[in-house]
Amino acid sequence: MRTAQPLAEEDVLSFLQQRHRDGHSSPSLREIAEHVGHTTTISVQRILDRLESQNLIEREAGKSRSLKLTGKAKPKRGLILWGQIAAGPLTEAIADEELFDLGEEYDSDTHRGLRVKGNSMVEAHILDGDIAVIRLQETCHEGDIVAAVVDGEATLKRFFRHKDHILLQPENKRMKPIRVPEVEIRGVLVGLIRRL
Repeated sequence: MRTAQPLAEEDVLSFLQQRHRDGHSSPSLREIAEHVGHTTTISVQRILDRLESQNLIEREAGKSRSLKLTGKAKPKRGLILWGQIAAGPLTEAIADEELFDLGEEYDSDTHRGLRVKGNSMVEAHILDGDIAVIRLQETCHEGDIVAAVVDGEATLKRFFRHKDHILLQPENKRMKPIRVPEVEIRGVLVGLIRRL
């Protein structure tokens, strides 16, 4: 159960935007109040009044569930969490999208977050459960840590190109590299998020 927090316009607007993205109908005052952790709809009504005065939403008088976004609000930015990636053996590539709010730090158009599963990159300080921030690109430099896909399976490894093969090198002395003729690069590691 969410603890009641001071209600902010951004909280309500973000909720309305998420409902719209998910294709749901306009929420009721009670649903908005429950989502933001309040037991009364009075504060929600005041916030909606302010959003309407800023021309961010529209409502039809006397009708419930008539909230509409005007499109004048900037969409909430954040890092899209793109599922998980193996830091171990190859695993099935996962592309479930979920917004992981990091404010303005990463551009959701050019970056993705991948939850790390496994311990093959521990000597590069990448641990199981971390969020690897990947800049989306199809090329990389020698020695980059990349999100690579081999035959539909994804892994996070350091990239080395040899004359007749690609070596995906773990950062764990107990684990062997993956040697393949070719790989598909999905992106390059540019950041790491760890929640303590």
